Amino acid sequence: TGTGKSGKSLLKPEDDARAAYERALLSFRRGDCLNAEPTFQEIRREFPYSRFAALSELRIGDCQFKNESYPESIQTYRQFVRIRPSHREVPYARFRIAEAYYNQIPGGWFMTPPAHERDQTAARDALIQLRRFVVDYPDDQRVPDANKLMAECMSLLAAHEFYVARFYLQRDAYRGVISRLRGLLAAYPGSEVEPQALLLLGQVYVETEQVEAAKGTLAELVQRYPDTDEAKRAKNILGKI
Repeated sequence: TGTGKSGKSLLKPEDDARAAYERALLSFRRGDCLNAEPTFQEIRREFPYSRFAALSELRIGDCQFKNESYPESIQTYRQFVRIRPSHREVPYARFRIAEAYYNQIPGGWFMTPPAHERDQTAARDALIQLRRFVVDYPDDQRVPDANKLMAECMSLLAAHEFYVARFYLQRDAYRGVISRLRGLLAAYPGSEVEPQALLLLGQVYVETEQVEAAKGTLAELVQRYPDTDEAKRAKNILGKI
């Protein structure tokens, strides 16, 4: 059976680690991190050279992620990547880091300012991690999900820049408006607010008598987004200048 004449276990440490990991994994898959995480911690401590120690490290991060302890999960995943850079699950850990940042982006709660009006640190961090992930692992199966999250981050960050540009506009700070809008268009190409940004930039160029810049910006808007209301307004402005 499992013991010899001396009463000692005949199981090898790797077998012990496997058995413990499978039990903890079953609890984890049932959503019971309360019991699973301490076992993963024990496996990592008792069997540090087992391949199940590495997998347990990931599951600890997953439990922290599941419990919405995102800063802790980021730290756990990053430690895994740093200590085990050649492990086959490094891409998984890298993607989870990006997801953890993404999940910290403020939501649009009732009676609070819209997400684009609040702190954008998490969105910027998420975008950085997602871009690095896609560049480093272009063939990974998670790339489509990463691209979707990137698009959402870019739209949110672009909306924030547009919000700030309009703030400057209300104060007739035209240089600030132009700077913000040009930065938006350069950093977040193809965002949902791009037609609005191009139109506003063209209008500010007109207001500040930068005619050639206005013509080029408005013409770009008409060419790239011909069926939008912004393009119609751009045509009207072009007809007058």
